[in-house]
Amino acid sequence: MSVIDLEKAGVWLQGGHQLKAKGQYSEAIAFYQEALNFNPDEVEAYCQLSDLYWRQGQLTEAIAHCQGALKLDPQSAETYKTLGNILQSQEKWAAGERAYQQAVQILPEFAAAHANLGSLYYRRGESEAAIACYQKALALEPSQAGIHWNLGTLYHDLGRLGEAVESWQQALLLQPDMGTAERHLKIGNTFLALTRIESAIHHYQQAIALQPNFSQAHSNLGNALIQQGSLESGIAVLKTAQTLSPQLAGIHYNLGTALLQQGHQHQNFSGSEWRGVVDCFLEAIGLDPDLIAAHHALFYLIRSRDPFGIDFDSLRQAAEDYLSRAQGPTRLLAALPYLSLCLHGGYSELARETFLTLETQLQSDLDRLDLDSIALLYSRLMFSQPHLRDDREANLTLAKLLGSKNQARLNKEPISSPHLPHPANLKIGFLSPHWRRHSIGWCSADILRELSGLSAELYLYVTQSQARDDKTQEFENLATQFYRPQSANFEAAQLEIIEQIRRDKIDILVDLDSVTCSEQLEILYRQPAPICLSWLGFDAPFLSSAHYFLGDRHTHPPGIEADYIEQLIRMPDSFVAVSGFKRQSVEREVVRLSLGISWKQIAYLCVAPGKKLNRELVLAQIQILKQVPNSVLMHKGEGERSAILELYKQACTELEVPSSRVILISRTPTEEQHRDIYECADILLDSYPYNGGTHTLEALWFNLPLVTRVGELCLARMGYSFLNTLGIESGIAWSWDEYIEWGVRLGQELKIRQDIRHQLIRSKQPKHLSPLWNPAKFAQDMYGIFKALRKQQIRIN
Repeated sequence: MSVIDLEKAGVWLQGGHQLKAKGQYSEAIAFYQEALNFNPDEVEAYCQLSDLYWRQGQLTEAIAHCQGALKLDPQSAETYKTLGNILQSQEKWAAGERAYQQAVQILPEFAAAHANLGSLYYRRGESEAAIACYQKALALEPSQAGIHWNLGTLYHDLGRLGEAVESWQQALLLQPDMGTAERHLKIGNTFLALTRIESAIHHYQQAIALQPNFSQAHSNLGNALIQQGSLESGIAVLKTAQTLSPQLAGIHYNLGTALLQQGHQHQNFSGSEWRGVVDCFLEAIGLDPDLIAAHHALFYLIRSRDPFGIDFDSLRQAAEDYLSRAQGPTRLLAALPYLSLCLHGGYSELARETFLTLETQLQSDLDRLDLDSIALLYSRLMFSQPHLRDDREANLTLAKLLGSKNQARLNKEPISSPHLPHPANLKIGFLSPHWRRHSIGWCSADILRELSGLSAELYLYVTQSQARDDKTQEFENLATQFYRPQSANFEAAQLEIIEQIRRDKIDILVDLDSVTCSEQLEILYRQPAPICLSWLGFDAPFLSSAHYFLGDRHTHPPGIEADYIEQLIRMPDSFVAVSGFKRQSVEREVVRLSLGISWKQIAYLCVAPGKKLNRELVLAQIQILKQVPNSVLMHKGEGERSAILELYKQACTELEVPSSRVILISRTPTEEQHRDIYECADILLDSYPYNGGTHTLEALWFNLPLVTRVGELCLARMGYSFLNTLGIESGIAWSWDEYIEWGVRLGQELKIRQDIRHQLIRSKQPKHLSPLWNPAKFAQDMYGIFKALRKQQIRIN
């Protein structure tokens, strides 16, 4: 039996404390055990041993020594705190909570026990209880840096970022050596999220001072410098980060984004500089195939050459390289810029092939993509498919699939308007980014002007940044309110618009763009007005059965309601009306001669961008030329000139028609100058499967006979709608054979052309004014429909 020697026990106990303070746990355990040899009733030794065993993961021994301490002293708060630590490490939450509570009941001013109880609540997901415990601990011992740090971490996880950085800074003030490079990085990131850029930069620099090769700190410092406005310095720092850690995908992405911003800022980008940005994003994707931000950046970079004027071959090479790097479901995203590039350029066969491949891959991979990527697929495939095929069953099936998947992203809690009383005057809101010289602007201005003359109040909301022009002023003048959000950030601007619509107490909210501006569909989907509908810019978005789509009986014939998600409503005549278009004063023969067209020749005109061209359309047009020998075809439309020319050359070769009979007309600076072309032409050949909209209206206004092929779906039936509204049957074709037949007849038979011209001229006379040229009637009909919808909605509520 060992002899009790309190003095020696005390010496061994103090030695154990010293070793523990140095982190020499095994040696400290030996000293505490020796203390127990000289005094088996030494509670402090039991307590310290339980703590050390816990720290080393020896939980059985730790609990045994806690029990030994509590047997000797049931009021040992320190032992209960250690027991709480052990139980918390085992995720025995209730037992651990009881142990900590026992500790603070015995010793109410035990700050460490309050703090550790806070940590237990934090791990158990009880944030408010954890905050209360941390605050209690700090009230008792405000100098405890570790507790300040833990409280800051909790605030950060709750999104209370301002309080988080205050707590962390207090921790570092009390204990500067807590400030590791990683912690300074975390503080810097939080300041950056708070847009407190100077503070973020300071902490990134602190991190780099402590760890000079800390690539993530260099990368984030570069981003912060760019946000501060120091673009060149930021790029230099990002390049350093890239050199330090070329294996980190995020650094390549950040550098690519910065270089792209530099190009926009300088408004000048050489082909090699542009390719350098592409390579940054490609490298990021190669390292991390699931870095969705890089996929989206590549899509927008390759999709459009503006504003840098990158040649088509470079764009195509970048698109092909992107496709070759993508793996798994992200190949769906990688195909999108190639699809868009081919479609807009006029490479219809490549576009169709890519589209069909994408459609097949959707079946297996769509559900494996994130929601933002599904939204991108939704907007691009919904936009592309009516340009590439007119197949009611296939197109509507795909539209329903994409629409239903996109709802998952949009399926936030709807913001419903509290505005229910039926007003004397309807408040009608219109959403668009196109309050300017744009098809939406040209086709809506007259109707909105007439609506403003009724008892309606018009509120126009700008949903994206737009270049202001003389047409913008026209819209501003007719609106009760013309609202531009203050924020440059789209999500923030979106919320601004939603709140403004609610404050304005809008009764009817009209989206003018549908999937061509899919971002504003998020505003519509959140129901900021009692009645929401889409109209004019595209077909229905296939997103909500609570919404409406406004067309006419020609674009959306009776019986197709079950094919749509939105509720279909129809104007009594056409889905649009205009009061006319202005153009320069020109002499027909002078302009024709400048194009090499004699007065004897029949001049056909096709006004269609590359996205509306395809082999079938071009073959039909050249068939018409072949059968009308003394004829030429003028083509005007944006796209890759070489691709469009090749389409016509191939058709001419196949049908043995001289390609010199096809004249490609260059774009003009203004719409008024563009409209001169209608004076030169004799017949307009409409595009299919996506008919002309504004261009066809322009041609009819300037009295050109029209040949249009009618399809199964809305966008293939616009020309049909216009001619029906005008009461003209000539030129309506239901197949390519009929299209060719009408083209030949109109070219060969002067009398038919003259009769159509007479009908078109007569349709503009006040006594015989067609609904197509009568926006006043259209506005009255639209207002009546809107009032009925509002009355019905109030009755239901």
